[in-house]
Amino acid sequence: MTDVTQERMALVFNEWARQYAEDPEGFDEILDASGNPVTDYGERAATTFRRIARGMDAQELLPVPADV
Repeated sequence: MTDVTQERMALVFNEWARQYAEDPEGFDEILDASGNPVTDYGERAATTFRRIARGMDAQELLPVPADV
């Protein structure tokens, strides 16, 4: 059985993919001019995923963990 955290993450990843497919220029760059990952990509990605999750929570589109 999939736990709620994994289910939430999967739903947020799917929403990120949908949004990115619709507007890739609306997201931060992943690679620098040399083709290397930007040094703060993880922080940028985490901020983006938290924003998406908050929006989905506001619309009640994500399962709520039992301890909340």
